[in-house]
Amino acid sequence: MATLLKTDQLLVTRQDPATRRFARVGTLTFDGGTYTFSYDPTAKRPLPGLPMGKTHQSQTLFPIFAERVIDPHRPERFETLEHLGLPREAGPFEVLAVSGGGRTGDTYELTPLPQRGDVSLPFLVHGVRHLTPGERGAIDLLAPGDRLSLRFEPENPVDDRALLVTQDGGRLGYVPTPLLEYVHEIIKREHDLIVERVNPAEAGLHMRLLVRLVGRYEG
Repeated sequence: MATLLKTDQLLVTRQDPATRRFARVGTLTFDGGTYTFSYDPTAKRPLPGLPMGKTHQSQTLFPIFAERVIDPHRPERFETLEHLGLPREAGPFEVLAVSGGGRTGDTYELTPLPQRGDVSLPFLVHGVRHLTPGERGAIDLLAPGDRLSLRFEPENPVDDRALLVTQDGGRLGYVPTPLLEYVHEIIKREHDLIVERVNPAEAGLHMRLLVRLVGRYEG
């Protein structure tokens, strides 16, 4: 099942290693020909190669983001795209939107910014490493098209807005923190959370479960 995500704007955030809270860094946009990066007014430190105090534009993806997209010449590229539910012709921006651009050694993350109107938002479920072995095993029993639920977790010690992804009450992981503001708005109305893809354990815990939230965003 190919994930066709229509977005032209990604939120760039950074997680504090000590508090585990995410802070906005800026916004990366792509209009089909030009990449633009703008810092958020609250940003406190620059990204490598992108000085603060100006808007950056380029016809090619900025290196700090390009290094987060698997190289076209890597033999495992097509397998990685398959794990992300993406077609082989997926572009760098689409790969970043679904994968989050995670990279060993830093704590930056990219998430798609929903636009007003109907939303079909794919995301990789976070926090699978915090599940029990039995809860992780339940992921293997899921199939594409299965319907899931979201459960509020106000007692969460890191973020009282946390949303658990569940099936029949069983924990499967969490909505990515940078998406919480938007997902909380979407689930105020009729919505569906659907399994898009279940990946094998060797794909890594961060890529075990790809889901899609379908609804409407009026934020």
